[in-house]
Amino acid sequence: MAILAEVVIDQVAPGLDRPFTYVVPDTFEEQVALGQWVEVPFGSRVLHGVITQLAAGDPAEGTKAIHAIVDRKPVVTPVLLEMAQWLSGRYLCYVSQALRSMVPASVRRRQSARPKMVWYRVVGARSGRPSTKQAMFEFVRDHGPVDRRTLLDQFNNAQQALRALVAEEALEVLTDPPQSPLPQEALHQLTAAQQAVLQTMESEPGRAWLLEGVTGSGKTEVYLALIEARVAAGRQALVLLPEIALTPQVLLRFRERFGTRVAVWHSGLGHGERRLIWEAVRDGRVSVVVGARSAVFLPFPRLGAIVVDEEHEPSYKQEEHPRYHAREAALWRGKREGVTVVLGSATPSVETRFWAEQGAIGHLRLPERAMGRSLPAVELVDMREELQKGNRQMFSHALTTALDEVLRRGEQAILFLNRRGYSTFVLCRACGQALQCPDCAVSLTYHQRDNRLVCHYCLKEQPLPKRCPECGSDKIRYFGAGTERVADEVGRLFPGTRVIRADRDTLTRPDDYAELYQNFLSGQADVLVGTQMIAKGMDFPRVTLVGVVAADTALHLPDYRAAERTFQLLVQAGGRSGRGDQAGRVVIQTYNPDHYAIFHAYRHDYAAFYQEEISFREQAHYPPYSDLWLLVLEGSEESDVKARADGVYRDLRAVWPNGEILGPAPAPLARIRGQYRYHLLLKSTHNDDLAVVLRTLQSQHRGVSITRDPYFLM
Repeated sequence: MAILAEVVIDQVAPGLDRPFTYVVPDTFEEQVALGQWVEVPFGSRVLHGVITQLAAGDPAEGTKAIHAIVDRKPVVTPVLLEMAQWLSGRYLCYVSQALRSMVPASVRRRQSARPKMVWYRVVGARSGRPSTKQAMFEFVRDHGPVDRRTLLDQFNNAQQALRALVAEEALEVLTDPPQSPLPQEALHQLTAAQQAVLQTMESEPGRAWLLEGVTGSGKTEVYLALIEARVAAGRQALVLLPEIALTPQVLLRFRERFGTRVAVWHSGLGHGERRLIWEAVRDGRVSVVVGARSAVFLPFPRLGAIVVDEEHEPSYKQEEHPRYHAREAALWRGKREGVTVVLGSATPSVETRFWAEQGAIGHLRLPERAMGRSLPAVELVDMREELQKGNRQMFSHALTTALDEVLRRGEQAILFLNRRGYSTFVLCRACGQALQCPDCAVSLTYHQRDNRLVCHYCLKEQPLPKRCPECGSDKIRYFGAGTERVADEVGRLFPGTRVIRADRDTLTRPDDYAELYQNFLSGQADVLVGTQMIAKGMDFPRVTLVGVVAADTALHLPDYRAAERTFQLLVQAGGRSGRGDQAGRVVIQTYNPDHYAIFHAYRHDYAAFYQEEISFREQAHYPPYSDLWLLVLEGSEESDVKARADGVYRDLRAVWPNGEILGPAPAPLARIRGQYRYHLLLKSTHNDDLAVVLRTLQSQHRGVSITRDPYFLM
């Protein structure tokens, strides 16, 4: 008898999507364990893999032996091994792809863990005129010890100032993580409503909850109190945020509460930092992880709670393999490990609210803002009436007046438009031709600052032509508005107003958002103009006006979630107003004031919106009343792509004769980067029979992309 190990090879290929059996040599029998990273012979090569099963048995003839145990400590916990199998079955990825999501490349490749993580603490006195260096010293004095990444994030990568403070011996460098003392009792007094929510959670430990709270209701304080109790009991906690870079305030509050016991996990980490944090989590040296979606796969040995903040955000859905949804993964892990899971949002996804209504998860509410603050007053402006009155500008009379009042009082405003650029398309008025990207079936967007046309899908740029490339006319005009034009309009109407833009064109570096946030918070600008990124998790006390320039931008997209996304964006954007001592106001401009998504957002009425939306979903058999599967085929020749799509349809219909299949048809974005695209959309009942069918189909038709519960139907 020998010990046999089942090993999943770290290779992504159809023939390798199964475990392979190896003999554990006698010299390794005392060391071998599930989840270890091992080196094994595979044909003529030597590859790496993860041990997924161990058993005693007689090896078949020719069974090879494990060459080496690369890491004595398992890189994947037993729970994560189960999770990899679940991901593979649910999202049709290879088990090796799931495991790669759980084990960072720096761990798989045994890359050096340098640069070493360091912390700074105050050791001397210092005073001086206001400067970055003085502000950095005071920050460490007030919050220290502080790790290097936090300092550089907070002060826009001011490495020279940091080096100077160390040279002056005002700060001391620590190479071992200082231990913050745990608070003996809550540092912040919860409101009665927050306390009631927390007590209900604690009365049923291990349950999943929807925490539905209006913007500014104090959901984060509930998260902090829950996690504080878990950490005091020696457990760990995971907090998922949609996009770490866009939520600096939330991150800072966790660091203030838990100090150096907090680690941050996101895609911007270097290989060395990623490995250090991963090992600290695995070894139990980190109490709280605040991270983006992939943090759900970290190897916590003592997990006690999971929080998914802004659970409705689409960025929790991964578009590449494994195409998982972090909310679903968090719920699976919470149930498997018996820990409390909190899904928080002011505008819950329809699916989550449905699960709560059905009793699958608990439902808790915070219906009022904390500190006695009221929700902002909302004004709905019908832009059709503005046109009838002769106003053809992008700002209505109501929004212009509101902006004028706010600026006169020395307060701040946010203007929201979910379109980048200056003009959304450029048209020849002689022949009617819109200038399109040569590789994508989309119009080019005009960016005035660079005087260039940009495709927002393939990022190809070209100079603005003086004449139409189709007919030669010089009657080229700009139509539609983006954030760049909105910022220009503010400057035209209110000369001298300080305006900051926040979109993917202006925020290109990882530290750009933190810098913008600090600048606006400190009053260095009067108006912030931005896309949907400014609707996420920001708290500016001096903002008393939010203007939604065009509420209809996403309303008529060919996507069943269009109404839901519109409602969520309007409520979340409006929720940035009136979060300080002054009352807030929201002005929503629309050409569809009677649409239920816009009307209910105007009334802050999530329940009414949900009732209309869930009725539509039931009638159309969309989630949560079905599972949706999106099949995408791409290629350089449209006729070939269509023929392949027809072949997939025929084979699918043969084994799924009564299933609901839409298509095949050209995708709404029929060509991207020179590739023609065809879609098939499948609706199935809530079982995994179709998953088995599609896995077989996937092996028969190479190059078919399959996404379960897609968030991008274009």
